[in-house]
Amino acid sequence: MKKALAAWNKVCPGCNIARKYPESFVGKKVRDHWEKGCVSHDAYVEVYGVDEPSPKNRTRKTGDSAG
Repeated sequence: MKKALAAWNKVCPGCNIARKYPESFVGKKVRDHWEKGCVSHDAYVEVYGVDEPSPKNRTRKTGDSAG
C-alpha cells in the first residue's frame, strides 16, 4: 500500500509543484497540507527516502549543498 501511495505522490501535480517551487502559492498550500499530515507524502519519503523530508523530520538534510 505504501508503494502505491508513494507512486501517486511521485506523479501528483500539486506535490511536484511543492517540491520544485516551494515558495509558490500552490507550493505553500501543498506544504501546509503536508504539515497537517499527508499519508501519501509520508509514504513517498519512507519508500524513496529522498527529495523532501516530511515536516516532522525537517532537521534531516537531503542531498549535498554546494556553498
